[in-house]
Amino acid sequence: MADLAIDTSTSYLSLAIIKGDITLYEQNVFSLKLHSVLLPKEIERALGITKERVERIFVAIGPGSFTGLRVGISLVKGITLFSNISVIGVPTFDGLAYNLPVEGKIFIVMRYRLSKAYYGIYRAEDRKWICEKLGVAEIEELPRLVTDERIVIVKEQNYNEIASMFQHPTLITPRASLLVIPGREMEPSKLEELEPIYIEPSEAERLMAYD
Repeated sequence: MADLAIDTSTSYLSLAIIKGDITLYEQNVFSLKLHSVLLPKEIERALGITKERVERIFVAIGPGSFTGLRVGISLVKGITLFSNISVIGVPTFDGLAYNLPVEGKIFIVMRYRLSKAYYGIYRAEDRKWICEKLGVAEIEELPRLVTDERIVIVKEQNYNEIASMFQHPTLITPRASLLVIPGREMEPSKLEELEPIYIEPSEAERLMAYD
């Protein structure tokens, strides 16, 4: 039995099969808006290669792309609805943090609109990354939010503009296998309570508010 990890929070579709402490399979596909088309095929391909049966699914729940998160979470709900497979929803930035050695403090930035970005501030404690804050800010405001943290930038679309605002930032991409590190300490999620972390309302929700 193995774990399946899925991250559709960004323009990358990231998927991994993990057994114990070994990553048997991991694939990152820059798929833009094609997550709904590619994800079922990628899962089938991964399971076909590894020949493993899935015991648990770790899925990124945001913040991130509104559409991408819905695709990943909806598919996971469909897969597990009539099965004994456990689901653990993991905040996206909790997994992203483990791209870095666990030491000091980090400031993770992910662009999500033309002029805005999500950010997360994490500190190292007992060999774990602890989230101090998740937020959203205008891109031009980001430098003023940083104190002594290392800057970590997700290679989302047009990330270079943000990278140019800081000296020697670390650039990362999502890796679904990293969701398992914080996820293993979390309780399984109830399917009816498994929802994305948006921080801000989606475009559709904003439009409805004006009706």
